[in-house]
Amino acid sequence: MVIAVRTKNTQTVSDYNCNGRHVFTQTRELERPLVGSILQSMWGVSPTHLTWSALHNSTLVDYSWSVGQTPFGPFSEMSTLSFAQKDAARRNVLLTSLNYSISSAIDVLDSVAAHGGERKLLKHNQYVEFVQRWSLFKYKLDKAVSALSHFDFELALYYLRSLDHDLYGAHAIVYHASQELEASLACFKDPPFPWATVSVYAVCVVAFIYVYMKRDKLFRNKRKQF
Repeated sequence: MVIAVRTKNTQTVSDYNCNGRHVFTQTRELERPLVGSILQSMWGVSPTHLTWSALHNSTLVDYSWSVGQTPFGPFSEMSTLSFAQKDAARRNVLLTSLNYSISSAIDVLDSVAAHGGERKLLKHNQYVEFVQRWSLFKYKLDKAVSALSHFDFELALYYLRSLDHDLYGAHAIVYHASQELEASLACFKDPPFPWATVSVYAVCVVAFIYVYMKRDKLFRNKRKQF
């Protein structure tokens, strides 16, 4: 949301100088501030006087590019956009759509993995259709990224909108397949009783009890021998 405030004064003196003269700001004209604010809030276009500094790990103010066709900064009176700002606005829209499509594709894969994999979840005809949809999705995704890297925004938008249909189809296949799953209980036989182990244990216990009960007689015989 953008809120514009208009003052009663027609202009005011700013803190900047240009060619030794003070720069005046037209406070009654809201076209440039509104255009700049809408660009920032809706299309994510940063002001032309803000640059990123890796050395400072923050943004720096540099008015070198805030002249001419830009709605940002006090050194320009034009509300038109340069090609860099137009490209940035269109590119940000495509990047947002691309991020949404990739996130949705990851959700589809997570859903398939949660149901035991595509081999267990999908039937033969569903599996073939899912592979076809997924192959088309990857192909169109590569084409969209390639077009975006060549600044062909219209072609990139075409592929992004087209791959959404394949992604929706793959999601529908997974959803219908998950609805057809039925819970089943697999019974198994109990393991055989370990008679050998129990027998050995019983013999050892009986032998120990016998030795314990006959200990006096056994040790007495030993003492008589010595």
